[in-house]
Amino acid sequence: MKISKESAEHYIWGDKCDGWRLVNQNDLSVIHERMPPNTFEARHYHTKSRQFFFVLSGTATLEVNGELENIAPLEGVEVPPHIPHQMMNRSNEDVEFLVISQPTTKEDRIPV
Repeated sequence: MKISKESAEHYIWGDKCDGWRLVNQNDLSVIHERMPPNTFEARHYHTKSRQFFFVLSGTATLEVNGELENIAPLEGVEVPPHIPHQMMNRSNEDVEFLVISQPTTKEDRIPV
């Protein structure tokens, strides 16, 4: 079945950030997210979930285990379980990206 931002379940997180659940299964999660300028998520890690962040538009900054990585459009970064990380938009434009998690991050988010 075809899915898009327009047909996916939408939610708001953090400071005016958007998420659209494109795949929402226990063994796999794919979320399209949008972060307005100068927003960030809380630093955390997962005990089971491996994640891949893939930027669609804008430039994101991902802190992974204390190291900052700027991610341009059509670039991605993998974050293994147990590694603290934090996605940020330190730019003046929206950032849109995919977050692919295996398994899902439901009940697997530990604040740092």
